[in-house]
Amino acid sequence: MATQPNQQSNRKQAQALVRSLVDLAMGDTGAASAAAQVLLSCYDGSSFHLCIRDMCVLDKQHYQAALLLINLRVLDGIEPQELFDDYKLFPKIAERWKDHLHYQVRGNDHG
Repeated sequence: MATQPNQQSNRKQAQALVRSLVDLAMGDTGAASAAAQVLLSCYDGSSFHLCIRDMCVLDKQHYQAALLLINLRVLDGIEPQELFDDYKLFPKIAERWKDHLHYQVRGNDHG
């Protein structure tokens, strides 16, 4: 079945918004952790959990991108890695954040 033009446009828009989260997550700002949590919880929710409170540090653009990604995952069953041709992208994000955001590490930090 061919992808409809509107679906292609929506997919490109979703890719651009999610890419902004990826770029933020690979950075070194306070919001990088929040972006990584959203991406990784949609990618591998059993290993990475999202703390909703941490999303407060996202600016409006990135917050909207986070909500879009969550909606794509929950409502449409689209996993974030499906939006990109680079299948190594999300393992790279997981590797970058495993020592800070993996549920076992976070559990040790909070007793």
